[in-house]
Amino acid sequence: MKEEINVFQDANSLSEGFTAFLQKLLSVYPHVNIALSGGTTPKAVFDYWAANCKDSIAWDRISFFWSDERCVPADNAMNNYGMARDHLFSKIPAINPKSIYRIHGENEPEEEAVWYSEVLKRKTLQRNGNPCFELMILGMGDDGHTASIFPNQIELWDHKEACTVGEHPTSGMKRITLTGTVINNAQHIVFLAMGKQKAEMVRDIIRNKKKFSTKLPAARVNPDMGYLYWFLDSEAASLL
Repeated sequence: MKEEINVFQDANSLSEGFTAFLQKLLSVYPHVNIALSGGTTPKAVFDYWAANCKDSIAWDRISFFWSDERCVPADNAMNNYGMARDHLFSKIPAINPKSIYRIHGENEPEEEAVWYSEVLKRKTLQRNGNPCFELMILGMGDDGHTASIFPNQIELWDHKEACTVGEHPTSGMKRITLTGTVINNAQHIVFLAMGKQKAEMVRDIIRNKKKFSTKLPAARVNPDMGYLYWFLDSEAASLL
């Protein structure tokens, strides 16, 4: 695995840097399947794209998927697809609705996880019998969770299926999540993180990945045959 750390002054320059990175991938790949994440940093990137990249990104060569979804309807404020729809898809006419493959948070979770695993088998490149994304975007919680695999359910990381159902440790809300099987099979994985509250976790995982890999799902992100990139603002990178 190759790892690269990129630090930016603020949300705008991070979004700019990440856009340049996406453009580089689009210059290499004829089509890019992206697994999106929820959270404040992706939202900032989506807002940047909607404001600045309506015509400059080859939207017809991108398909959108998700790394995880909360089990709530699309119009619930906590729904990851709903956030992307409101901040990105609804603002850019060039994005074809047929290139959006969402997880249906309103459906029965176990059944939806099986269904989405099948979608990934049909719609993405397969490598070693598993879905292989050109680009996987991940966030990282203050507790070290990533996608919707939390430290108290770290065994879900090794689940043999592409998707499974996790549960938020305090609210008990169910979430459908990609597993480590798919995450680490991606060609390019990008952690997006902003804010002082992420600084300790960013430091621990970058500096002591092996030490924390038994406790923190985010420390298990280690692409088998790919690249790992960190796109951080100066606050999230302040303890490196």
